Amino acid sequence: MAEKLNGNDAPLAGVQQELISAHFLLLRRVLLKSARTDFQGFMPQNQMERRVIFTLFRMEESRVSELAYSMGNDVAQISRALASLRNVGMVHRERQRDPYTLTAKGLKFGQELDAVAEKREQRLIRGLQPVEAFELGGMLMSLQNRASQILAEELLQAKTEDAGEEGITVPAYPDPPNRVQAAVFNIANTISRSATAAFKRLAGVSNFEWRVLVNVASRPSITFMGIVDHVDADKAQVSRTLDALVGVGLICRAKDAASGQVLIELTEKGQAYYALMRDDALKRHTILTAGLKNAQRGRLQGYLNLLIGNALEMAGMSGEQEDRHGL
Repeated sequence: MAEKLNGNDAPLAGVQQELISAHFLLLRRVLLKSARTDFQGFMPQNQMERRVIFTLFRMEESRVSELAYSMGNDVAQISRALASLRNVGMVHRERQRDPYTLTAKGLKFGQELDAVAEKREQRLIRGLQPVEAFELGGMLMSLQNRASQILAEELLQAKTEDAGEEGITVPAYPDPPNRVQAAVFNIANTISRSATAAFKRLAGVSNFEWRVLVNVASRPSITFMGIVDHVDADKAQVSRTLDALVGVGLICRAKDAASGQVLIELTEKGQAYYALMRDDALKRHTILTAGLKNAQRGRLQGYLNLLIGNALEMAGMSGEQEDRHGL
């Protein structure tokens, strides 16, 4: 599995191959693909709302800020999901600052979702020995705590107003997820938010624009369709993004005389921006994994490779190339 992730045509490009964070984002995306099939027919179909129900089902009760911290999402996203779930009678709270709980309807739905999630969990961790699963659980808890610290510091630097109706509250003893898949989603969401804030602060570049830049930087003379394949987006979105990046002087297009194909390269300015963002991503990687010894990092990488392989099988994509994006 490792060679599939790190070969010349690997979906993890350049510096992404070094980053644990990129592997978490990869794993989240592949799991989302199989979840669309496994949870088809369940209401609500909204993935965020399902995750809120999952979390409340496990925690029994939780405030908005606690849900946001545990799930790795911002307060506004959680609040919107809870408002929707209240409208359909799945969650309730007595007063504004009281914790949310599931209604009888929400509890029944939570039980149904939990049964599917348990089957998915067993498929995801297939091949992990009990002692390995135990070690991985501890690593995931450590990574979630460090990812949350990185996000808090990044939001402070960016002076991002992310407080919502209850403010930014970090629980002293957050309730850890009871499944690997939930922990993966929480860590990936937290990583994605801190990366988005960092890229905006450093270069005024969006997360999607970074995904394009890292592929252009790491895959010399890439074509338009090559970018579409690797970032897993529709042609219109990629085309708009390329036009914007050309407009600000970060990339350029050139027609290859031999093949006639239009090739995309970074400009000198684009290379400088990429280097700045790459160095920041590596710095966050160092902080994220600071609590792990070298041998532990190696085992963590092995666990993630195993999980990614299982997730690809769950999505019916074993042996196929899947996009790996983000830092």
